[in-house]
Amino acid sequence: MHFRFDQLGKNILRDFFGLVGAAETEVEVPAGDAQRIDVWHVPDPALLVAHPEIEPGLLRSMAVEPGMVEVFSQALDVTELHECLRKRYQWHHTLELRAERRLPLPAAWLLSAGRPESVLRGFGFAQDAAGPEGLYAPAAEWRVQVVVIAELPRVRGTVLLRLLGSARVRRMALRDLAELPGDAWERRVALPWLVRLSFEVPVELLPGLPAEERDFIMETRELYEQTLKQAEERGIERGIERGIERGIERGIERGQLRMTARLCAMRLGRPLAEAEHAALASLLDRLGEERVGEAVLSFPAEALAAWLTDPNAR
Repeated sequence: MHFRFDQLGKNILRDFFGLVGAAETEVEVPAGDAQRIDVWHVPDPALLVAHPEIEPGLLRSMAVEPGMVEVFSQALDVTELHECLRKRYQWHHTLELRAERRLPLPAAWLLSAGRPESVLRGFGFAQDAAGPEGLYAPAAEWRVQVVVIAELPRVRGTVLLRLLGSARVRRMALRDLAELPGDAWERRVALPWLVRLSFEVPVELLPGLPAEERDFIMETRELYEQTLKQAEERGIERGIERGIERGIERGIERGQLRMTARLCAMRLGRPLAEAEHAALASLLDRLGEERVGEAVLSFPAEALAAWLTDPNAR
């Protein structure tokens, strides 16, 4: 399960940074040994301006300049800090070679589920006066920030980051996510990945999980059902409810089209057009549930919209 939760965090962060620029996970750093950056992002100033709903706060601060983000499901330790710094310097060197000029040192954001006492004490990290509780920095020239997820305030601006915390912190964040409006951008970013994680775990394995993890999965499924109901009330499914085409009606009877169409709508942040509904039904028949589900959950919004209407989509 730890791998699944780590991947959940990386996917949520990538999709958040993807709203305001370019973002990748598992970026390979050229070096003698295998090194990968959890998330690398480069902002687009125009997209930052186009998303005023992302209010000033920790996430927006992370997004305003190129940076690497590393996620730790336990407390960050000294060895891991050195590994992150080595990786950052090697990546900076690679970027300068590609650009053939000097570049600013990228920011490094280290997200630690627990409080890394040895790191904070040994390297002179102090509470960042300009940030929320839980944000620590050494001297500014280091360009390194440690975020202690367990200490972040329970406010809307930290909900996505708190989904990366310990089991207890994740559950509280999930409940806060459920309290947001149905069309909240945080839901569009996080819910598809939460749903995917919750349904990746077979029902028969749930009793063997730790109580906090099991409850998180069950509450995620409940949130998903709640979101579907809210989406239906807002009329996201009005085209399907009218039974636009016979193939769509068959999809509704199977239940698969209904679920997939709603996930598409959440990923796109808007209702599907009638042509997109019809195309989705055709894709399910032609490519199967597994391939369509993979595309819906992994493609950025613009790529997903183009894929839905591509007659040669694979």
